Amino acid sequence: MGLIGTILTASVTSGIVTALVSWFIKVRERDELRRWEIKREACLDALRIIDARFSDYDWKDSNGNPIKIDKGEKISTGEIRSCFNKLVLSCEESDVPECFEKCLNLNLSEDATAPLNMNDVVPLRNAIRKELGFGEELITKLSWINYINWRN
Repeated sequence: MGLIGTILTASVTSGIVTALVSWFIKVRERDELRRWEIKREACLDALRIIDARFSDYDWKDSNGNPIKIDKGEKISTGEIRSCFNKLVLSCEESDVPECFEKCLNLNLSEDATAPLNMNDVVPLRNAIRKELGFGEELITKLSWINYINWRN
């Protein structure tokens, strides 16, 4: 095989290797993007579910008086389970599923009488920010909006 044959063989081999590597990288990027989309969807569903959970709770102020709440949608147990499963399967760390569980206040812990705390949504949001790669923790003065006074 002469010089031209060697060059042609090297060129064809190089082209095939480049095509295979390129295909492998594209498949991997596509799969990673799909996983990220599933994770993002699950995280947004978790926030929607917590909003519904919080809006269905009988909140009290520091004096024990009821707090006005705009009621939200009802969420089925099946939707909550599905969301939790997606979080557990798609999140790289356990922070998001654990914060989600805490916000649901399922009373599975040793302190089964602890009341729901609307400030628990802040660590959930920050765990989601971290999991999705949205940067540093974000602290707001308001943890949850209980109602909007549209018309007094």
